Amino acid sequence: MLSVTTGKTNGTTFHPIGIREGNLIVKNLFMEREIVQAYHLRHKIFAQKLKWVSETENMLEIDVYDNYAIHFGVLDLYGKVWAYMRLITTENTFMLEKEFLPLVGHEHEIRKEADTAELSRCCIASEARRHRISNEFGSFDIFSLLFKGIYQWCSKNNVRYLYGVTDHRVYKLLHMKGFSFALIDKPYTMPDGVVAVAVMMDWREFEILNALKRPDMLKWFNQFQFNSTRNGMRPV
Repeated sequence: MLSVTTGKTNGTTFHPIGIREGNLIVKNLFMEREIVQAYHLRHKIFAQKLKWVSETENMLEIDVYDNYAIHFGVLDLYGKVWAYMRLITTENTFMLEKEFLPLVGHEHEIRKEADTAELSRCCIASEARRHRISNEFGSFDIFSLLFKGIYQWCSKNNVRYLYGVTDHRVYKLLHMKGFSFALIDKPYTMPDGVVAVAVMMDWREFEILNALKRPDMLKWFNQFQFNSTRNGMRPV
């Protein structure tokens, strides 16, 4: 049996989210079958495709951070996981404090206040990358839907700042999509040749920027919120 985080880490309780957009749902993952799918998707991306971690016999990519991670996924109405990301809260150790510490400049002190968290292990199934969600606010991809869920979770749980580590090319793409992540040090070339960057985003800055440049996207991020439960979804 897998150990699944259910909205409580080290005694702190968090409010879960669930949002339905057409035939897709973005929500916190609680059920073991959801978590297994997420770990399998991670294995496909990070072990088999990118070769960033070793392959495993059970084809599940799991590490110590999953012991206290808060899991997010985009699923279809049949329960298949199409996209995944996890969040680590500040009462726990960030990957930036260990594996990715070389990416943090000497002038930057990693913020460990309760309003801060770290994102990692973002992955999207290859067959879902071209899927679009169309509504009165525009057309959005699954990555944006995943971030909409994280945005609403952060709003419900008073998390303002997000850390992360990504490929420098993805960092530029994030800015094109309206996600105002800022570099906390210069790009760093990893042993496998990937040019990685450590980044940080302020959700308030995101709101101010997109109120001017992408008002429809910001309205969409704030629209159609549900509370998720183990047995279904109900409107707030």
